[in-house]
Amino acid sequence: MNQRRQSAEEREANVRAWLAMSPQQRREYVENNEYLQRIERNGITTDDVIKVEDDAYKLGLQTGKDSTFRTIFAAICLTLHELHGFNDEQCIEVLNSVYDKACYALTSKELIQEAFDSVGVELSFDGDGIQEPASVKEEWSCD
Repeated sequence: MNQRRQSAEEREANVRAWLAMSPQQRREYVENNEYLQRIERNGITTDDVIKVEDDAYKLGLQTGKDSTFRTIFAAICLTLHELHGFNDEQCIEVLNSVYDKACYALTSKELIQEAFDSVGVELSFDGDGIQEPASVKEEWSCD
């Protein structure tokens, strides 16, 4: 049987649907699914499969977040050092502040809006990178 890989959204929807089923509905689902029947014959329940997939998804998500934070923090530290001569203590102070802001913001949208409101930096991640406020863009215009 050729099983195509599910997207994270499909997997989450399937897990939610599975968890919403009664034990009887789960049993009927397994009885009608040849792939799950083969798995259960080997002593592995569908609950076991869901738990392993969920654990793997969470581990992958955490690993990705950790890797991203490390990369971004290294880039921030290097940039602060190269552009402004920050030493290790200054970099650590900034990185701790960045970490607090990133981890304790209610949403990324809230933090992005605060950056715009407080500093005037418009963050755009659609391929254009960081954008200057419109007033600065007009001043820099070559027209």
